[in-house]
Amino acid sequence: MHKTLICFSLLTASLSSPFSTVDAASPSSVKTLPAISLKTKQRTVTGTFDASGKATWVFESKDYAKETTHIEFDAGRSFSASVFASQTDYIKRQVYPYYYAVKDAALIFPFSWSGKQYLELKGTPGATYKLPIHLRSLTPLQPMKTAASTAKSTSLIVKLKHPGSLKQSLTAGAERLPLPFTSGTAVEQLKFPSERLAAAALKRLRASSNVAYAEYDLPVQSAGDTFRRYQWSLTNTGQQNGKKGADIQFTAMQKYIQTKTLRTTRVAVIDTGINATYADFSGRIRTDLGYDFIRKTKTSWDENGHGSHVAGIIAATGNNAFGISGINPQAEIIPIRVLNNRGEGRNSDVVRGILHAVKNGAKVINMSLVLSESSKALEEAVAYAKSKNVVLVAASGNKAKSSLNYPARLASVVAVGATTSKDTRASFSNYGKGLDLVAPGVMIPSYIHDGEIAYSSGTSMAAPHVTAVASLLFSLKPSLTAKQVETILKQSAVDLGAKGYDQTYGYGRLNANQAVRAVK
Repeated sequence: MHKTLICFSLLTASLSSPFSTVDAASPSSVKTLPAISLKTKQRTVTGTFDASGKATWVFESKDYAKETTHIEFDAGRSFSASVFASQTDYIKRQVYPYYYAVKDAALIFPFSWSGKQYLELKGTPGATYKLPIHLRSLTPLQPMKTAASTAKSTSLIVKLKHPGSLKQSLTAGAERLPLPFTSGTAVEQLKFPSERLAAAALKRLRASSNVAYAEYDLPVQSAGDTFRRYQWSLTNTGQQNGKKGADIQFTAMQKYIQTKTLRTTRVAVIDTGINATYADFSGRIRTDLGYDFIRKTKTSWDENGHGSHVAGIIAATGNNAFGISGINPQAEIIPIRVLNNRGEGRNSDVVRGILHAVKNGAKVINMSLVLSESSKALEEAVAYAKSKNVVLVAASGNKAKSSLNYPARLASVVAVGATTSKDTRASFSNYGKGLDLVAPGVMIPSYIHDGEIAYSSGTSMAAPHVTAVASLLFSLKPSLTAKQVETILKQSAVDLGAKGYDQTYGYGRLNANQAVRAVK
């Protein structure tokens, strides 16, 4: 029998909404999927379509997730199949998003969700059917890729020297949007319909005596448990041709904190959003505190995968049979979306994201994103966050340059480069003056936007390792200052390269075990 295997990756075209829908006709009954032998990992279910031409089966990921990663439904030529990731989705008729009801194909579904999942078959009313089902143990998908930026400079950020309002003559043709600094001094984003109008306005504004600064609103880009054995960054046994022990000493750290009282620490992930529906994220993602600055909504849905990947490294719930283990078991993630489904955004939204994170109680902010130039507005937002005792962590950049991208280059930000499983600098990782730490950043597995686990490489993956440990220090001792946390991270790091601080490895590779033991 001919069939086509449907696999999923970031190359899958984004849908207009997170879920596709099917018609709302209800089946006459719902049957429980019979147990599938984990020894043979295969079972065939049979039945008869009801009067509406449907047959519906229910199953739970937890029944299989301890020993395998995916389930495959081999639909035949005579009927089609759809899967719903939760009971809520089934009631709302929201099909698992990265395929529609497919005829003559094998649907491969990851065990990423808790609760009930639904399989719905459609065929000829009264006809019988046979559906082979297999359990699959799949490795993480290959590295995610981020598209090059195509954003144009049609927007400005302006700050006045004195409270007041910009003269209309200086802002002709612009949409004016405030940036919510608390200093009392007006800071605005000006959006123009063309680059020409933006450039002309910039010239006028810089000539005004009441303008402290006027700058382009720069483009920003992302820097791209059954799977636990693939997490070499946590426990490196030499897998994937790595160097044994070239990890963040996660296992030793876990043993140490088991006897400690950990308090919840809020961490803001300023990125592409987060898919909060996965079992590993249950109770960990504060969707009520998040915000989507791209769509101007409270729902920070991830259509790219980058933000979910970062969040998984920080806070995925460990030892629950699902997926992977995050580093801080007491981290709460505030999802702040400033990058679109291509991983692109604007500096003004990063500024808004930082201010939003501080307002909502974040103790650590992760910025796995880069812009190539300095920004006064970004500097002010970072300084404001630092004044509120917040640790800011950013990726150094992925251009193999001897200079850091912003915001990592700012002195108030912990700049993080990437290392390989052999404890060497990743070839793509930016280095140079201002680099603070390095952390694992090559072939790191975590969640993406469709429930799959994917490898990804970049300083974007290194930064959340540091963010997670910084938040863990606050969880151990909330009275720590941001400066104390940064000092502990640097002094506990494993010295690599030249002895002492150097511009290739900074103060060294992150060591979670030594960091938590330094908290007194």
